[in-house]
Amino acid sequence: MFQAGNDIRADWQHALARRFGDELGILLRQLGAEVRHAQELTRLVSSRQRKAAFRLLLTDGRQVKARKFKTPEEAALALSLSPLLDDRHFSRTLAAFGSSSIEEWVSGVAPAANEISPEQARRAGALLGELHGTKALPDSATAALSIAEHVALMDTHLAALTRQQVLSAVQADRVREQALMNCPASFEPGLIHGDFCVDNMIVDGAGRLVLIDNESLCPGALDFDLARSWCRWPMTDACRLAFAEGYRQYRELDTFFNHRMFWAVRALLMSVYVHVKHGRPCPSALAALLRLGAGAEDGFWAALPCVERESPGRA
Repeated sequence: MFQAGNDIRADWQHALARRFGDELGILLRQLGAEVRHAQELTRLVSSRQRKAAFRLLLTDGRQVKARKFKTPEEAALALSLSPLLDDRHFSRTLAAFGSSSIEEWVSGVAPAANEISPEQARRAGALLGELHGTKALPDSATAALSIAEHVALMDTHLAALTRQQVLSAVQADRVREQALMNCPASFEPGLIHGDFCVDNMIVDGAGRLVLIDNESLCPGALDFDLARSWCRWPMTDACRLAFAEGYRQYRELDTFFNHRMFWAVRALLMSVYVHVKHGRPCPSALAALLRLGAGAEDGFWAALPCVERESPGRA
């Protein structure tokens, strides 16, 4: 529990007003409470960051998370998809208005990657597999990006990184060539998490893994979601095997294996681009991307380098 402040000019009050405007007050009235204290959890803080997350202690003693999305459409999508989640293992969105939302706060311990056991990794793989098997998405959910749109985004990221001299033109061409050599003609769409990794998990009082940051939920390519998880989550070989076993309870991994180079390049490029955009270089993601561009593929499933944590904070 964080300590509540009494200073009416406290920095957190100014931060909430700057980030949320009047939207947070409207949401809090739905909950019948006011904010007693707040703590910012925002990742990748920069002058270009429109998203934000705060831990709120309310006057009635409850704790919740306030989140600012880039657009009202993203906040509405999070609210519409939240009921599809298993509430034992995923925090839920309680309300949304404009570009802001209020989410459940789940108490627990944030595990380090090296503290996750194979059994926990197996359960995590099963959770992602079960999520990927979600049927009957709401009508408000947008369609998944097409392969052509994935390639277009990859080209956009490559062009931006080349302009900023993060990649040379030769390196960018090699990365693109390796990806397109492995490009799938189609993919299986479904509900994707967008950032399924240990950095977004806690272990609650019952010993369960709980995903606490689910704001990126949307329809998408299931294999892209797997690639992003694999790049973001450092696991031991035993945990990777257990994760795959858990996932296979709900979906096979053949298509992911067959097109892993394309999806890995797409995921790593996105990570490098986002970090550079916010002035927070990510050297391990860049190094992994360059290795893929050079054709490194042996032992890919077990050896795909992980990307370090995106920031010291949690959202």
